[in-house]
Amino acid sequence: MNRSTARMSKFLAVPVALASAVALSACAPTQTDQPYQPSDGIDVVVGDVKGINLMVISGAQGDPGRLLGSFYNGGSDAATVNVSSGSASPSTVSVDPSSTAQLGAEGGDDVVFDSTDAAPGALVPVQITVGDATETVKVPVLDGTLPEYATLVPTVSAAG
Repeated sequence: MNRSTARMSKFLAVPVALASAVALSACAPTQTDQPYQPSDGIDVVVGDVKGINLMVISGAQGDPGRLLGSFYNGGSDAATVNVSSGSASPSTVSVDPSSTAQLGAEGGDDVVFDSTDAAPGALVPVQITVGDATETVKVPVLDGTLPEYATLVPTVSAAG
């Protein structure tokens, strides 16, 4: 290989490498274009109401479980959200239009299921009904291992 061929090879290598890098970078989707759950819970939309970061906090399978998260009502009328899980009695949360109802937070609605049908680390089906719309979603069950959830684990009342 002579000198001019070697120079030409080096000269062409840079544009080819740049073109390859640009072409390959266009193949990967941008994370902001992909929906994802940024926290421990899950999101769901039922009618005009969006459930945000929903999770159940429970000490063990069969123990009571507290639903955490929030419901946002994007509609123009007040919404009644009915929530149930397994054989537990349903709970009702009212959400004003263009407002958010916090669940389990201090001063928020306290939705506690009598019994949790899944152990911490698993998913439990939760049925959410708003008007004529119903969705059943699998919600993660967490325990009090993380400090931010430790005080939110519902206590098991003694039989008697």
